[in-house]
Amino acid sequence: MAMTVFDLIPPVASRRCQRPVGPYPMPELVYFIQKITFHAGINVRTALVALIYLNRAKEALPKNAVGGYDTCHRLFLASILLASKMLRDTTWCPSSNPNQWLLSSVPSTWSHYYSFHSANVYCHSQLTNRRLCDMCGGLYTVEDINQLERAFLKLIQYRCWVDDQDVSDFVLKHRVDLSL
Repeated sequence: MAMTVFDLIPPVASRRCQRPVGPYPMPELVYFIQKITFHAGINVRTALVALIYLNRAKEALPKNAVGGYDTCHRLFLASILLASKMLRDTTWCPSSNPNQWLLSSVPSTWSHYYSFHSANVYCHSQLTNRRLCDMCGGLYTVEDINQLERAFLKLIQYRCWVDDQDVSDFVLKHRVDLSL
């Protein structure tokens, strides 16, 4: 995921050196992604939808687009937040227990990838803008998270719907990158 985000919009060399004056340095991207996905309890489906959103963003950006020192972090946060919200609002089945339906529809060896409940003790609630702000440890305010979510939605032209065919096509196209 880090490579997808970094390849999306490279930072300008002069901007790369510009760090915020605030008390918190920008963490390395791979560490940041691991930290957020762990604490948020992100499952494979959410990560795949976020990658599809990032792909849509890449298609929408001009070829010569460049970003600031934290653009990759912001794109990751926006994509994972939006994917989490969309999947949370999607009706997976008519059953009142979506875990049972979903887990019965995939091979038992895959069940842990599709778990809706993380083994992470820090993951007790759904991903919200406030929770994501707290996980960022002071790097971004709730207002920053709200703004980057709106900007990302505009960038992908509000194309939030991802169906099973979109996921299958993405996985097939990127199977080498995903080590499948």
